[in-house]
This record gives sequence, C-alpha cells and structure tokens, in this order.
Amino acid sequence: MAPEHRIGRYRRWYGRLLRLYPRTFRDRFAEPMAQTFTDLAHERTDANRGLVGFAATTFAETSAGIVRENLAQMTTQPLKYLRWILVTAVVLAIPALLMAFEIGIPDPGSSTQDGMNWGPMDFAIVGVLVLGFGLLYEYATTRSANVLHRAAAGIAALAALGLIWVNLAVGFMDVENGNLMYVLVLFVALVGLAIGRFEPREASIAMFATAAAQAVVAFIGLLAGLGPTLPADAFWIAGWVASGLLFRQAGLAPSPALIPPTQA
Repeated sequence: MAPEHRIGRYRRWYGRLLRLYPRTFRDRFAEPMAQTFTDLAHERTDANRGLVGFAATTFAETSAGIVRENLAQMTTQPLKYLRWILVTAVVLAIPALLMAFEIGIPDPGSSTQDGMNWGPMDFAIVGVLVLGFGLLYEYATTRSANVLHRAAAGIAALAALGLIWVNLAVGFMDVENGNLMYVLVLFVALVGLAIGRFEPREASIAMFATAAAQAVVAFIGLLAGLGPTLPADAFWIAGWVASGLLFRQAGLAPSPALIPPTQA
C-alpha cells in the first residue's frame, strides 16, 4: 500500500509539471506521458528499485523538454512575441521624446509643468515591467483558447503591472513605507497564479485571494493612519475580482476542442 501511495503522489506532481507544456503539446502528449511515468514507476517498485532517483531524473528531463517546447513555440510564432517588444519600444519612446524636446508634463497638484528626467534605471525598470507582463500574458493565454480565460489573464496582467507602476510613480498611501505592503498583494497574485499554472479554477482562487489581500492592506493602512487612497484600492480590488470571476466562468465553459462534432 505504501508504494502505491508514493507512486500516486509522484504521479500527481508529475501531472502538475506537465501543465507547463504549451497547450497544443499538452493536449496531445500529457496523458500518455503521465501513464508511461506511472508504468515505469510500478516496474521499478516491483523490481525493488528506488523511486526518488527515478522521479528526480524524469522531472529534470521533463523540465528541459518544457523549456525546449516553449522556446520552440516562441520561434514558430514570433509575431506574437515581437508585438510586445514593439509595445515596449513605443512605451519607452514616449518619455524619451518628451525629454529630447523638453516637453513639460502638467502636475495635477499644481499649475506647473515639470519636464521628465528619467535615468537609465527608470527606462530599464519600465521596459522590464512592460515586456515581462506582456510575455506573462502570452504564456497565460497558452493555457486555454477560451476568450474568457484570455480576458481574465489580460486583466490580471494589467492589474499587476499597474500596481507596480502606481507604487513606483506616486504610491497608494501618503506614507512611503506603507506602500511596501502592496508587495504582499503582488506576491499573493504571482505565487497563486504560478502554483495554479493559470488553470481556471486555481487562477480564480488566486485572484480572489489577491483582492482580499489588497483589501486587508488598505484596511491596515486606514487603521494605522497611513493615508491610503481608498478609491484606487477599490478600483484594483474590483479588477482582481473581475479577473477571478472571468477565470471561474472560463472553467465552467466547455473548451472548443472538447465539443464533439455534429453528427451528419
């Protein structure tokens, strides 16, 4: 009974690892690979050979295969990823042009216009953020062809990007140290989505947990007198909840690939 329990546990872990393959590859090969893994594990158990080394080797080889397949998909569909490089270039070109032509930006808090003064680090941070979250969105959309899933992933990526951007630019709270608490919100979102591999049910739970985390941070800031911007918090909480609801609905909707063809 103990060997069967261990095999079942390794099979579950292996199944979760297989979710990292691109969707087209996963739909074709994930189940046979998982079954092969189980059969080989049973053979090793029957031969009184250890499972730990076998599992570690298989997981390492499969991880390398996941990297290869995802890179292959990126090279076979370059336009999908090239567009995010172009978007990043356009975003970075805006402050560069404003600085080159010394165009002032109106300050909402006064009647003055301040010129932009970005350094190399500012451009690097913004470039990494825009490109990183764009690629994260593309990865998320490979998990499902469902339109609701794509919309949910897009809202989640925009909310996470906006959360970092606003914190770096002006902050959600009057006290600078209070804004560090929003790192917890981003941590909940990213870790939850990473654990759930953007699968609809798990991703919806991660988004609802992120909304709760931001509500808790805003409440703590209010109690501590840190001056939270409650309308901004409410806007972001609504975004996390909307993403969670869309992920949940995407999980309930049938995938187009699973709809049986109509009988003639």
